[in-house]
Amino acid sequence: MPKLLQIHSSPNLGSSITRELSDRFVKTWIESHANVDVETLDLAVDEVPHFDPLIMQAAMAAGGELSPEMTERLAVSDRLIDQLEAAELLVIGVPMINFTIPSQLKAWFDNVMIAGRTFKYTAPGVSKGLLFGKKAFVVLARGGDYTDGPAAAFDFQEPLLRTLLGFIGIFDVTFIRAEGLRQRPEDAAAIIGNAHAVIARLAA
Repeated sequence: MPKLLQIHSSPNLGSSITRELSDRFVKTWIESHANVDVETLDLAVDEVPHFDPLIMQAAMAAGGELSPEMTERLAVSDRLIDQLEAAELLVIGVPMINFTIPSQLKAWFDNVMIAGRTFKYTAPGVSKGLLFGKKAFVVLARGGDYTDGPAAAFDFQEPLLRTLLGFIGIFDVTFIRAEGLRQRPEDAAAIIGNAHAVIARLAA
């Protein structure tokens, strides 16, 4: 049974655009594809630890002896990587916060981007992602218009996500954007409606 991993990263639990849109995508996908096993990871609720001294020490040990605390900390990364490896499809909801991704999502990436598990070095300074055959749909919500125009220079959200996913071998990435929501509030309904139409086409 194909597994879909849905990741919420918005700290807004009440009126999040990315939560609404990614939930709609998953619902539409389930209706259009038989026997889908959906697992949800909510990074605002199921907090993932940031890159801390314990994980740094464990990484630096390079196969050496680990303390019980280091072993326990590594188990968190192992669990998240196992969850990611088991999924064939990712649906990630990502609001733009201060021009980039939420720190909760960055913490998740820091926990799953582990050499030998999700990527490997093939030569000094040369790496290869190990997660092949996966597809990701990423739902973005942005207050301004960052795809084109002068604000595009401040988009550290979409390029970062494309880079991080590609680094671990996920190159089949489709972005669904709802942008200009605060810059053009009078157009908010049309912006959301357009995102709904894109979701209906992609998830069918």
